[in-house]
Amino acid sequence: YFGAVFFAGMLFEYNSSLIRSVVDGSEFERNEPVRVTAKDTNKKEVIVLTKTREPCQKKFLLLTTQRSGSTWTCSLLHQQKGVSCGGRQGVLGPISELLIHYSYKKKAFPKVTWQEYQRDLDKAFAEACHEHRETSIGFKLMYDQIPPQFLEDGKLKHYLKENNVSLIHLVREAKILVLASKADVGKRTANHQTKHHTTNATKAKELREQGIKFQWNNGTIHDMLKLEDISIKWQAIVHRMAPLVRYYYVSYESLLAAEERDFLVGQLVGFLTHTGHDSSIHGAQGNLMQLSNSSCSDRLINYEKFRAHVNIQNSRSADACDLLE
Repeated sequence: YFGAVFFAGMLFEYNSSLIRSVVDGSEFERNEPVRVTAKDTNKKEVIVLTKTREPCQKKFLLLTTQRSGSTWTCSLLHQQKGVSCGGRQGVLGPISELLIHYSYKKKAFPKVTWQEYQRDLDKAFAEACHEHRETSIGFKLMYDQIPPQFLEDGKLKHYLKENNVSLIHLVREAKILVLASKADVGKRTANHQTKHHTTNATKAKELREQGIKFQWNNGTIHDMLKLEDISIKWQAIVHRMAPLVRYYYVSYESLLAAEERDFLVGQLVGFLTHTGHDSSIHGAQGNLMQLSNSSCSDRLINYEKFRAHVNIQNSRSADACDLLE
C-alpha cells in the first residue's frame, strides 16, 4: 500500500480495504478511513495510523425539566462540530424532545414495561443518528419522561452504561424564574403570541419589551423551594449512577454569561466527544432568541423584598439570582 516514504510534517487521508497499524499491529475495519501522519521524533521517521471517528459512537441525554433553557442549550450544542442534539427537522431546528409522549402518560407509568421503554430509547437514538451523522448524538429527556421503576431497579443505569450514553444534567437554579417563565407562557398563549421559542430577533425584542413582571407571594416561594428539592433529588440520582455512567452538571445561568459560554461549551463538547476541551469555540449562541430578560430584578415585582425574604436568603435560587444580576 505504501509506495513512498513519508517525511516529517506530512499529513493526508488514506482509504484502505485493510491496513495494519505500523504502531501496534492492530487491524482496522474494511474500507474504514484512516489518518496517516508522519512525525519526526528524535530525527527518526515515525508513521502513525489512527482511525477517524465513526459517527454516532458516542451518545448522550440532556437530562433536565421543563422551562429550564434546555431547547436553547440543545441548539447551542447542535451548532458545534462533532455534536448533534435532536432528531428530525422541526420548524425552528431539530426536534430535541424525542420522548415527549411520556410526559402525557405519567398515570400509566406503572404499566410501562422495560422492553417498551428501551425500544423507545433505541428508536430515539436511531432517529438522531439517521438525521445527524455526528460523533456524539443525543436529545433532551425530562425528569417526568422516566418511569421511576427503571431508576429503582437499575435498568436505566445499565442501559446507559451498555450503550455508551453520557448524561448532561442541565439545571436552571433560579427556580423563581422557572415559575415566572411558566407564567409568561400562559400569558402569551392567552394573547395568541409565540409560546416558547423564536428565531426572529425583532419578535423576541418586542416580546421582551411587552413583558410583565412576575408577582410572587409566599405560595410562590413554597413552590420554588419544592422545585429546588426536586433538582437536588435528581442530582443525587445522577450521582448514584456515576460509577457506571459519565455525567456533567451545568447550570443554565452559567451558560447565559456570554464571557464564560465559549469555555463551558468547549468543556461540554470535549466531554461528549471524549476529545478533551475544545478551545476553538468562539461566539457560541444557539439559534433561538430570548423572549424574556435574564435577571431576577428585571422579571420580579419588588425584587429587593423577594431577595431579603427569610426563606430566600440561603436558597439556591438566591445564589442564582445574584449570579444573573
